[in-house]
Amino acid sequence: MDKAALQAVIDEYRKVNEEYPIRQGDYTANLLHDSKVQGFSEIKDMINMGFCEFRDFNYYRIDSVSKDEVGKLYENREKSLEKWLSSEETEDLFNKKEKAFLLERYHQMKTPLYYEDYDGWKSALHYAQTIVMLVMLVSAFLVSGIFPNEFSWKADSIFFSTKYGRVRGTRAKLIAGLIVVTAIYWMIIALYSVIVLGCLGFDGGNVMIQTGFWYWKSFYNITYMQLYLLTIVSGYIGTLFCLLLSMLISAKTHTAVVAVTIPFAILVLPLFLSNFHFLKGTLGVFPDQLLQINEIINIFNLYQIGGKIVGSIPIMMVIYPILSVTLLPIIYCTYHKTEIK
Repeated sequence: MDKAALQAVIDEYRKVNEEYPIRQGDYTANLLHDSKVQGFSEIKDMINMGFCEFRDFNYYRIDSVSKDEVGKLYENREKSLEKWLSSEETEDLFNKKEKAFLLERYHQMKTPLYYEDYDGWKSALHYAQTIVMLVMLVSAFLVSGIFPNEFSWKADSIFFSTKYGRVRGTRAKLIAGLIVVTAIYWMIIALYSVIVLGCLGFDGGNVMIQTGFWYWKSFYNITYMQLYLLTIVSGYIGTLFCLLLSMLISAKTHTAVVAVTIPFAILVLPLFLSNFHFLKGTLGVFPDQLLQINEIINIFNLYQIGGKIVGSIPIMMVIYPILSVTLLPIIYCTYHKTEIK
């Protein structure tokens, strides 16, 4: 979408406005107007956002944007961020390094942006978060009983007194949990992806996410295909970590009731703690964030590590795989050393 393409959108929009003007209180006329601009509505929204203040949105801003001015859309995106970061509102939000990092990431976005229809990827992303959370909650009921079963069946004394009960039996339970979580997750995600993308198409995977209304302000310069892959991979990492934690609790407490509540607690707890400002940094890398990447990718969660500024997503993509691997021997040792009473 170079200057010529943006100017063509302006021309087309004004042509529609003349033929189907918006009339206050006339629902039918306004609905007809919206249907005529639907084909380029996202580009129209880009223009609206690009020429509004960083924290504002004016649906009718395009009406006052000239053809010469619209060519400065991408330049204005950087300027609006710079202006907002220079305001008093951000004094306590970001330090100088963080502000410089954000401006640099905005500057690194390659322009002009390429645009084509990406309904398939947009729809897949829209429901992916819900699918991931449902898979995690359903899997929680399945894996929470793997370790406590012997205790609920009053067979723990037999299990732990057998020759290979503590060693191979514990290992088999752990492997079974991993297989259940992995198989269910990827089978459902694969089925979901094939249905949605198969029906709506794979086109538009190389379109940058900044072309969309919700991601215009994101500092992660990635495509819709990359965002979808990131969403499902991070969803698996988050699901695996939460369910391994659930398995650890079940191995320690010998009851599935407590263990099955862990995934629910991880999802709900941040809602109650979000009002505590001093916990903002911790909540920004809480495991629930891995299950909603397509939302937090728009949030400016920044951290300083070794003098470098990084976003929360790269941190979580490193930390939680390591924590998940660390939980495996802990679960094994916890159940392996169970005392028979």
